[in-house]
Amino acid sequence: MDRATASLDVGALVDTTKIGLFNITVLVLGALILFVDGFDTLVIAFITPQLARAWDIPHSLLGPIFSSGLVGLLVGYLLVSPLSSRFGHKRTIIASVLLFGVLTALTTLALDVPFLILFRFLTGIGLGGAIPSAVALTGEYCPRSRRSTFITFMYTGYSLGQVSAGLVSAFLLRSFGWPAVLWVGALLALALAAVLIVALPESLEYLVNRSQDRPGAIKVIHRLAPNLPVSEGTALVAEGGQAIAVMELFRNERAAGTLAIWIALFMNLMVLFGLQNWLPTIFVDVGLPQETAITASSIGVGGGIFAALVLGPLMDRFGPYKIMTSLFLVGALFVALIGAALSSSVTILVATTVAAGFCTSGLQKSANALAIYFYPTALRSTGLGWGLGIGRIGAIIGPLAVGLILELKWHPSTVFYASVLPMVCGAVVISLMGRTYAAAAGGRRFGAQAPTLEGEVQQSPARVTETD
Repeated sequence: MDRATASLDVGALVDTTKIGLFNITVLVLGALILFVDGFDTLVIAFITPQLARAWDIPHSLLGPIFSSGLVGLLVGYLLVSPLSSRFGHKRTIIASVLLFGVLTALTTLALDVPFLILFRFLTGIGLGGAIPSAVALTGEYCPRSRRSTFITFMYTGYSLGQVSAGLVSAFLLRSFGWPAVLWVGALLALALAAVLIVALPESLEYLVNRSQDRPGAIKVIHRLAPNLPVSEGTALVAEGGQAIAVMELFRNERAAGTLAIWIALFMNLMVLFGLQNWLPTIFVDVGLPQETAITASSIGVGGGIFAALVLGPLMDRFGPYKIMTSLFLVGALFVALIGAALSSSVTILVATTVAAGFCTSGLQKSANALAIYFYPTALRSTGLGWGLGIGRIGAIIGPLAVGLILELKWHPSTVFYASVLPMVCGAVVISLMGRTYAAAAGGRRFGAQAPTLEGEVQQSPARVTETD
């Protein structure tokens, strides 16, 4: 019999190691990535009312302006995020942040609508490339039992970025104009890229399985568990394997879950981005001053921050299906109530907007956490990227549909009443997914029997095992 050698399952190590400074550092960096991403994604909604007046842009062109960045996001999700399987999460994130930081700055040079649309499209590619890898990396460095909490907490950064875009716009637009707001977003992104180069770790799964960078992997392991000895004879193993093809999303009983996640994201993002991009303009159209409209919209986005703080623990406790189904149904109610409140006081309008933002933004965070749980480690960036990419088709359609409704001179409340249908559809799909996979797991806690990749290494509760 050969001499016994030790093997270390790095995924099991993460699951069994107490959450410490290293895990929190990854979470904070992930939240900062989403902060600048959220800022630069939504900033166009807050500067557009001023641009529309200055350039005399009709409503029919505002939809394409909003959607151009979302088309870029779609390209980033579908084409850039899968590159992390070849180049690693860290490189993909840094390149994406640098890309959208530089292009946000270049957007200030736009002199007309076609150039603005082009720059927003290119910026969107960088924005879309950063999120899936950032979420997947944060999920990888969090124990399975707290993964929903980490992912939803991480998304407070995205919501804070969106709120900050509104507050900065309200402060700077009157005195300095729309280019100043974009410069703030650009400089934040470029400064963050410098921090990420120094502080962000690479994926352990990538270091072990694909780059085969043993010294780099051991360095990360020692940051994660400083007192764990790793000898030269210790074999490092990790869930996953080689670079992942998109078709893996439909194999090993994942097809129904993949389709359900895609449909849910499509429906929610159609409503979320349709309203987020148009709320400041709609509020101005119904008579609110520009500063009040921007502030009211920003506070509404802030509902997503509270959602991030409460939904993750609830999902870890009760599972995602009941929580997400309830959010879709309650969200449908409050979105409709915004339409009914358009002629009411600002206080009532803000209250209903915050409640709707809690549900729609909370659904986005919850769906991302669901995807991280549902897919194995090596497939998470691709799975989440494609889910968000398909969802972005809904996000592209949403602003265009709202623009069409307003261009037809229908009452603005029609926008909100029409948004009820996709929210109800999302509730049905997630409910059916829950019945399918909860039954397959034999009633055990979600994530206990997530579909796996063929031939992948299964995680063990033990940190180090001896093999002959």
